[in-house]
Amino acid sequence: MTIHRTAAAALLGLWLTACNDLSTPQATGTTLRPAAATWTETFDTLDSARWIRSSWPGFWQAPGLTGGFDPALASVKGGHLLLTLNVQACATGLCARAAEIQSAQTFGFGRYTYRFRAASTSANPSRSGKVQSGNISGAFSFVNESATEIDLEIEGNRPRTLNAAVWNTVNNKSYSVLPTGVTFGQSFQTLTYEWRPDRVTYFLNGTKVWETTQNVPQQAAHIMLNVWPTDSAAWGGTATTGTVHMLVDEISFEAF
Repeated sequence: MTIHRTAAAALLGLWLTACNDLSTPQATGTTLRPAAATWTETFDTLDSARWIRSSWPGFWQAPGLTGGFDPALASVKGGHLLLTLNVQACATGLCARAAEIQSAQTFGFGRYTYRFRAASTSANPSRSGKVQSGNISGAFSFVNESATEIDLEIEGNRPRTLNAAVWNTVNNKSYSVLPTGVTFGQSFQTLTYEWRPDRVTYFLNGTKVWETTQNVPQQAAHIMLNVWPTDSAAWGGTATTGTVHMLVDEISFEAF
């Protein structure tokens, strides 16, 4: 979520606090187990004990682009998590309905692997759609106003570029902009970060693409996935009206 305005970070912190103290495991038999475990999520269902759908005002609020996260736009279809973004003209300019989920539990040092297809006009995992400007597809770890944040982000206007970032509070960030040989909105790709106490290492389809030993966070964090709107040539691209979909095939975690 590399749009770090102070007000946006504060709003997210308040929202997380309001959601039943999500920093602790939920008291149900199906909650993700403590981090000394290995597990895989294949999204055959969207278990509400494991995953929380966001319903808060979007952090992208600006003149001409408003809206928020709509829990109805996060669903499971055919063994995939489907996150939908809809942008339409409205009285104030453009109004967006976006999608986001987060894990009910927090997780610490380990290997996080995400297999997903970034936003495109296709909701069908077997059929490619059109990649459009004006959105960010994200898979990341996050807690407490970026006390920990480890990002994988794909811009709609630069669909062959991987944005990798590590935050240890909003004032301490390391990042890399990585050109790749794939178009993230056209096919499923496997992206991994390995989070250790002294470094974070990124992989694309099993190949190491970046590592940092700077600003490595130390607090356990929620796993989050989202697609949200932009209207900036510098980040995500100018807005496009209509609907796009991010599809997630699988997530796995292995504790270190």
